[in-house]
Amino acid sequence: MTEKDTMFPPITIVIEWENAIDVEDHWAKRAMSSFQSELERNHNRMSAKPRVMYLYDEGAVKEETIRGVIDQVAPRLKDLADVELVATPGLTYYKLKNHGVARTRTPLVVMLDSDAGPQPGWLEGLLKPFADKDVMAVGGFTVLGHEDLLSRTMALSWIFNLPSERAETVKRHKIHANNCAFRTEFFRQNPFPELEGAFKKQCGFWLRDIEKRGIKWVRTAEAMTIHAPHPGGAFLAWRAWTTGLDRDFQAYHTVTKSRIGRFGYSFYFWLSKLSRSWRRIWTKGSEVGLPVWQRPFAMVISFAFFTTMLVGEIWSSLTRSYGPLPETPGNRPAIAG
Repeated sequence: MTEKDTMFPPITIVIEWENAIDVEDHWAKRAMSSFQSELERNHNRMSAKPRVMYLYDEGAVKEETIRGVIDQVAPRLKDLADVELVATPGLTYYKLKNHGVARTRTPLVVMLDSDAGPQPGWLEGLLKPFADKDVMAVGGFTVLGHEDLLSRTMALSWIFNLPSERAETVKRHKIHANNCAFRTEFFRQNPFPELEGAFKKQCGFWLRDIEKRGIKWVRTAEAMTIHAPHPGGAFLAWRAWTTGLDRDFQAYHTVTKSRIGRFGYSFYFWLSKLSRSWRRIWTKGSEVGLPVWQRPFAMVISFAFFTTMLVGEIWSSLTRSYGPLPETPGNRPAIAG
């Protein structure tokens, strides 16, 4: 999109309602309110009224619950966009997003999490790179929200960068499904893979595949969202365990298929993540409002999280076996000849 071309093309915004069930209600409401505000800021630039799809598992949440939240915190959303609530039978996070794209009729589709609040400039940041016709995907910039010791610790320790680390973010080869956009037809032909044995690694393996195929994509720090923090210690312990399982899955497919190698890699990964976390707690703690006197406690929390991750990864490396990745043009074996 050039400076002269200020109108946005027709878009569909796909939002899952899985995360909104897990996080504290005020974070999901804050995210929806921020989303409404961003659409308001840009409504004069829409070449067509955007379509907003909230996709949800009908067995986990009722439609009237979602409508109630919209009416309470984003009453103007229905004027700014064509809002559709799509019930699905038991679909989870990545499957909800794939399902949403399958129902999309616009040339571009945006993905946003129900607990991720867009910041000013978010929509333009995601759409601007598509001025280059070769760009098929755009990844935005997500930061973790915080309000207490636990969430401040994870904001410093989690995979997301801090607001001050925009330049570092752009260099990272990552697309997070909570904040991204695609050319719709391309994504229909290349949806997030169904990975047997992985919980949250689909977007990483998706990006790995398209990079192997030389497909152009862009990472931008201009499209920023604030994602809800992990909702409490019990959830965080479970997330640490599943992170360990995911890392072993990734190690098997990208590092080594040897059980001994996977076992050894788990310690390397634990040490690298823990050292990064502790360094950031001391050097960047003030950025998230973490007082100096709380930083030793933050180190303990970080140690507990990554050690739980380590135990999960060790257990996985010693007990779990994996099949091959789903076949895609990027991982299909070359034909000798």
